[in-house]
Amino acid sequence: MMFGVLLAAAVLEIVGRSTVYQHPHSDPYDPRNRTGFNHAANIAELPDGRLMAIWFSGPYEAAVNQLLLASYSSNEGKTWSKAVEFQDFPRRSDFDPAFLRDTNRLWLFFSAGRWIRWPFVSNEQENVGERSFQIYHRSTDGKTWTPVAEAATGRGINCRNNGIKLTTGELLLPVTRMRAPGAGVLKSADGGKTWKHTGEVATPQGQDEPTIVELKSGAVMMFLRTGGGALWRAISRDKGETWSAAEKTTIVAARSSHSLFRLKDGRIVLTHNAHERYRNPLTMRVSEDDGATWGEPLVIASVPAGSETDPKLRRQVSYPSVVQLAGGDLVVVWSDIGIGDETQYGDIRCARVRVK
Repeated sequence: MMFGVLLAAAVLEIVGRSTVYQHPHSDPYDPRNRTGFNHAANIAELPDGRLMAIWFSGPYEAAVNQLLLASYSSNEGKTWSKAVEFQDFPRRSDFDPAFLRDTNRLWLFFSAGRWIRWPFVSNEQENVGERSFQIYHRSTDGKTWTPVAEAATGRGINCRNNGIKLTTGELLLPVTRMRAPGAGVLKSADGGKTWKHTGEVATPQGQDEPTIVELKSGAVMMFLRTGGGALWRAISRDKGETWSAAEKTTIVAARSSHSLFRLKDGRIVLTHNAHERYRNPLTMRVSEDDGATWGEPLVIASVPAGSETDPKLRRQVSYPSVVQLAGGDLVVVWSDIGIGDETQYGDIRCARVRVK
C-alpha cells in the first residue's frame, strides 16, 4: 500500500518567529571559534512549563570539542535565554540530543562518538568510527538532572529524534544501528530503570534517523530517512518489539532528518524537507487519518534557490523538532546552516505555528 499526499482540512499558519542561537564565528580554523556550527536541535516542555531547546555545537561537525548547548524559553518560544553548556565529554563529539517526556519526568538522550567526514578533523584521530558511538541519558523532575548514564550496552547505535510514551506506559526512543541491519527503538517497560534495543527495520535505499508516533489503534508508525528521494514507513503492533517490512511512501523527502508528532486532538504533524534531493524548503503538513493521507504543506523556512548547491557554502534548513503548547499552538525549531570545505556555520531558528 502506498501512503501519499492529499488535500486535508487542516490549516497551518506561522504566527511568530525567533532565533534560539546565532553563531558567533564561522571559520573552523580560527581558535576563537568554539560554537560556530550548531545543528540538530530538539525541543521539549520541562515539568515546570518552560521550553528547552538543545543541540550540538562546535567549530565544525564531529570536532573533538563538540558539545551540547541548551537554551530556555519562559514565554512559549517568543524569546530564548543565553545558551549554556549542558554536556561535554572531553575529546569526544557529543551528538544528537533527543527528549522523551514521561508524566512528571523529562528524559534526555544523546550520543557520543566521532567520524572523520571533513578535512578539519584529519589530525583528530581519537574515538573515531561508527563503533565509537554510544547512547547516554539523563533525566529531570524539573529541579535537578540525574548524572550521565549509559542507556544501552551496545555500541554503534545512534539517536536523533524525540521519543514517545505509549498510552500503555512503555517508553520508546527511535534509534539507528549505524551498520546493518537497521533502525529500531530503545524500549523501557519499567519507567526508565532499564532499556533494551528492539527492532531491525531496513530499506533498499538505506535508513537513518527514524521518527515514531503512536496511532489511534495503539500501533506505532515509523518514518525513515533514506537516500531515495522519499520517506519509508514501518509499523509495530507489539509496542516496538517487532516491525513490519519497510515500504516506500509517495511523500517526497530529502536525505535528512524529519519529525512525526501527534497533536492533542489526535492528528499527526509531519515536518520535513519536501524535495527529493535538497534540504530546502522545510515544510509542515497534517494528517487527519493516522498517516494514510497528508494535507498541503506549509513552508516553515527556505533558503534562496541555487544556494543548496553553492560549492563554497551549501545552504540548508533542516532537522526539525516540534512541541505543542497548552493552548494548542506548535513550536518548531530547526537548523539554518551552511557547509563548505573551508567554512561551516549553523544557527538554530524557531517558529510558532497555529493549527486550525
